[in-house]
Amino acid sequence: MEFLKKIISHIDVPLFIIYGIMGFGSVYIAAFIRARIDLSFWAELFVCILIISPFYFLVRIAKKKYFSN
Repeated sequence: MEFLKKIISHIDVPLFIIYGIMGFGSVYIAAFIRARIDLSFWAELFVCILIISPFYFLVRIAKKKYFSN
């Protein structure tokens, strides 16, 4: 139980919430892209890496800029 408390105390709550919301959004964005474009698996993976992944990086930068103490 102590180990679990230690892990939970290290969670960055705002980032955890933002990533959760973005995760759901990413699922819908990916479904939208997939419904509109018929690509192979590797092309879809490449598109997701180029479009969806940078959002997570930008959120980390924005969090450091606006939420740092």
